[in-house]
Formats: sequence, structure tokens, C-alpha cells
Amino acid sequence: MKYLKLTKKNGIATLTFDRPDSSANIFNEPVLIECRTVLQQIETDESIEALMICSAKPKIFIAGADIPSLSSATPGELAALIDLGHEVFSQLEALNIPTAAAIHGACVGGGYELALACDWRVASNAKVTKIGLPETQLGILPAWGGSTRLPQLITLPKALPLILAGKTLSAAAAKRKGMVDAVVHPAHIQMMALQYLEKGKRNKETHHIIHSTASVKVIEAAARKDLMKRTRGLYPAPLKALEVICQAVTQPPEIGFRLERDAIIKLTSDSVTSHLIDLFLLNERAKKLKIEDTQAQDLQAPVVIGSGIMGSGIGYWLSSRGYPVLLQDINDDALAKGVKRIQQHYQKAQSRHIMTAAEAQSGFDRLHASSQRLPLQNKDLIIEAAVEDLELKKRIFADLSQRCSPDCILATNTSALPIHELADVIQNPERMVGLHFFNPVHRMPLVEIVRAPTTSDATLASVLKFVQKIGKTPIIVKDSPGFLVNRILVPYLLEACKLFAAGGDSLEIDEAMLDFGMPMGPLRLLDEVGLDVGKHVAHTLVAAFPDRMSLPPMMDAMIENGFLGRKAGKGFYIYDKDEPEPNPEALALRENDHLQLNSVAEQLAELMSSEAARCLDEHIASSPEDIDLAMVLGTGYAPFRGGPLRYADDLRLISPGFYQD
Repeated sequence: MKYLKLTKKNGIATLTFDRPDSSANIFNEPVLIECRTVLQQIETDESIEALMICSAKPKIFIAGADIPSLSSATPGELAALIDLGHEVFSQLEALNIPTAAAIHGACVGGGYELALACDWRVASNAKVTKIGLPETQLGILPAWGGSTRLPQLITLPKALPLILAGKTLSAAAAKRKGMVDAVVHPAHIQMMALQYLEKGKRNKETHHIIHSTASVKVIEAAARKDLMKRTRGLYPAPLKALEVICQAVTQPPEIGFRLERDAIIKLTSDSVTSHLIDLFLLNERAKKLKIEDTQAQDLQAPVVIGSGIMGSGIGYWLSSRGYPVLLQDINDDALAKGVKRIQQHYQKAQSRHIMTAAEAQSGFDRLHASSQRLPLQNKDLIIEAAVEDLELKKRIFADLSQRCSPDCILATNTSALPIHELADVIQNPERMVGLHFFNPVHRMPLVEIVRAPTTSDATLASVLKFVQKIGKTPIIVKDSPGFLVNRILVPYLLEACKLFAAGGDSLEIDEAMLDFGMPMGPLRLLDEVGLDVGKHVAHTLVAAFPDRMSLPPMMDAMIENGFLGRKAGKGFYIYDKDEPEPNPEALALRENDHLQLNSVAEQLAELMSSEAARCLDEHIASSPEDIDLAMVLGTGYAPFRGGPLRYADDLRLISPGFYQD
């Protein structure tokens, strides 16, 4: 056997998944066929009294289906693959001996669907253990029994939010939902699985949940209403999953399996699914990217300079990922505020069950804050996150260059300022690089790694490895005004402000982009960022590209009136109620009372696509795929559209051919 290993001891068979030459176990046709063969052996072996399924991988149980093979399959090939999965998992479920999945590591998609076919599920409490059915995030649905079996295990109302949102949970959270039977230390997982096997087969009749047709209709209507509110109907997969789940829950399993198969075949023919899968694969590629022929340092001792919103966010993220962090600022008052913010991050993570109290305390203890001018000779990475003032940053880096070792990497978190000018003031400028985290750091997955003309391959390789180790997605970009994401985003925000100033309605402008698929309208986004901050970032781009970018006078007028956004209580909207409302004082500043707007979404989206095309022409990033991924991860650009260049290609907005399909 190539993918599986079957061992027997005292009547207990252990089936171990171990895909060769890979850190992950996945399901494809060869694996399923081998699994079917092994299960047939187990069926006929009277010496086997129970079966335990586990993984030889340190961080993966089974990571689901082989996504590239799913996306490239013809409808006939996909139907055959789905039927094969149903056959194998039903074969497992029908064994006349008790079965248990001993889950350590990621158990998602097809991996969890395999576990659902077992009688018992025992999971480790390790951080690497994640459980769930994330298929809708790829534009598909659980089609190897997940849409049929999970509602029968935990009830329809509990299963729907998990499947429709594509949620993955920690082992403890999965236990609370009823998705697993026990959670134990990794060292005890097989022992606990054996204890469950001693219970015998699960009594399926006792645990089979009866859902009446009437109750299902009520639940489905409520879920559909919530889905439409959250997705505006732009994503077919959750709606199709809802339909399949609610039909299957009152039918025999084989009907549910057929519904799953037919639904996934239909969904994979949709461009939405194609775009979402492409983005998933691009994200996975970025997480594994390496700079060839270069030895990367294993950075272990980071320093964060500046304890404001960004500095404290970076300090929290690094310390929560196991790094001892030195946080520095100019005075104790500034540091105290930063440390308090970090403490609040840990408290929120604990309250949301992202980490335990012990983990939160341990992470916070890894943070050391000081306003003293400490020696930094033993540090290997310094990340500056001071205010966006070029001259101030130059002074900071000139000082840091004197205080640290010659090979310590110096990085700036600036969102737009020129990295090469900072490199000019330091010794060994080949170690200067940009590490642009996005706000809020604990939620935004993207980090732009900005390469200045002097940045060495060794520096680039080291920070690339570091960004990947801390769980962020890196995109390497060229040192240029606004880098990549802000270069594309800022013109969009400025144009929205100009439309408002000309008499456009703030709600109409924002609603148009929500309907387009953006997570937030541009004017609401300016309010969240702060108009003063937005103007500061925009100023760099306006100075660099005066032929096509300009600051709208409306922005200055709002800043002068104190309409800075949410932090001031008012901007384009007023924030004194549960739901923001248009600010009448801002409306009064417009040139006209009301301007009839046409094709707002198309106008603003094409602006982003055009700027993205310029970035590609200027080699700001190495490929259209990198640009699209960065915009989706850094701004929430409508994922189902694939990114601004894919959108332009699909609609032939500019010049076709960014992608060679």
C-alpha cells in the first residue's frame, strides 16, 4: 500500500494515513481506491474486532480533497470521484465493528467527512487540530456525506451555520458543538479512542435525529434570509448547500448523497467557484514560496519600535505566535497604552475561545516593554512601526543602525513611504526591507514584503520565511509609492470622495460597492481608517502621480470640521447609534444637494482594475495572480470576482490577456 498502513494488535486494527513525500494527507482517486481495498480486507478479517483511524503526519489528520483535481475534472470525472467517496465512506460506516477516528491536526473537508462515517471521534487539544467543513469558502459544498451526516449528528440548526459559513473550529469548540465526542492531550488520543471502541458501535437509531418537514421549512427560510443579508446572493455555494441540506435531512442517506453530487457538479461549472479555488491555490502557493539558492536566516528575536495601533498589533501577533518580543517607544505613557491594547487582544482571544487562559498569559509574558535605549546586539529583526513621518523614520533607523548588529534585519511597517530613502541612512543597506502589515493585524492575513533596490536576496528570503512562520500570507512587491495595495485602493477611495462631493449620496455610493461584493463601502472605509490618515497616505500617491490623482477639497473640508470618521464620532456617517447614519453636516458640504449617480460600481471597479494593470506593467508585483491575491487579502476585494485583474479579464474592461487561461 502506498498511502495507508494497516496494523493489528489484540484484535484492534489501526489504519494510518501517510501520504509519501508530503506534509499533508489528502483524498484523490488513488487514495480512495486504496482505502476501499483496505476496508474490504477489514470486512473479511474475523480477527479484527475494532478499527481506529489516525494519521502519521504531525500537523494534518486529513486535509480534505485534492483541490486541483476537483477543479480540473470534467463533470463525468467529478461525478465518478464523488460516487467513489460516497461508496468508501458508506463502506466504513457499514462495518460491523466499532470505528473511531483519532484526530490530531487539520481534519477538514473530506477528512472530517471520513470522521463522520466513524462511530466515534476523538480529537487532540493541540493548536494544530482544526475541525470543520470549509467547502463553501471554495465555492462548493461538502459532497462526501458532510451535508447529509452532520445535521443528523448535531441537528439541522447547529449544522447549518457551520456548513454555510465554511467554519473550522478548534477541538474544544468542535466538542461543544457535538462534532467530536472527546478532546484530550495528543499523548492520550489513541488511548481515549480505544476506550470509545470498547463501547462498541454507536447506536445509530438512538442518535438519529428526526426533522419534521414543517420545522425544516421554517429553519430553511430563516437561514436563507440571513444568507441573503450577509452575501447579497453573490455566492451560489451557501445557497445551494442550504437547499441540499434541507432536502437531504428528511430523506434516506442515499438521496442526500445524490443531491450532494449533483450540486457540486453544478457549482464547479460556475466562474465564482473557479475564482475562489484559484485564490485558495494562490494563497497556498504564497505560504510555500521560497527564494531559490539563498540561505534564509531563522529569525527568532524580534523588536517592535512604536506601540501605537500598528506596533501593538504586531507585538500581539508575534508574541501570540511564540516569539519573545521587545516593544519599545519614546516614553512610558505611550508604552502603557500599547501594552494595554495588547492585553485587551489577549483577553478577547480568550473570551472567544481562540486560546486558553494559560495560553493567553504565556503569550503576554513573552512581551517585554521598555522606553529605555537598550542594546540590541542580540536581536535579529527590528520592525519599525512609528508614525508616518519620513524624517522621523530616518532618524529612528540611523539610530537603530548604530545600536544593532551589522546583520540584524531592519524593517519598516510604513504603508506608503519610500523604503530606499530609509536604506540611505543605515549601515549595510542590503538588510533594509519593508514589512507592511495591515490593520487590524490580528485579522488581516496579508503582509506586503517591500523590496528596495538595495535589499539583498538573503534579507528577502529571511523575512519571507518569517512572515510564513507567523501565519501570514506574503506578497513580494517593489519599492514604489503606495507599494501595491494602497496604490490600487487609494484612487478608488479618492474617487468615491469626489462622487460624494459632487452631490452623490453616501449610502448610494457605499451600497453600490456592497452589491459589487466589497465588504465595506468606500466612504465607510474612509471613516474607519480616519480621513486624516487617509489623506496622509494619499498625499504620497498624489505627489507621485499628479497627472491622474488629486486630493478632493471635500477631504480637507471634512478634516477642518473635525469629521475624521469613527474615531471622532462622525465622518461621512454619524456613529452615536447602533447603526451608522449619514452625517447631515457632511452632506451640507457637498457642491450639490443631490447628483444622480449611474454605474457607480462599474466606474469605481474599473478604476481599481486600471491601476492594477499599471502596477503589473511597472512590475510592482511579479504576476497578475499576486496582484489579485493581495487585493483580496488586503482590502477584501470581492473574492468571487477573483481580483481586479481577473475581473477586468472576465469583462474585457481594459485589454484582455492578463491571464492566459
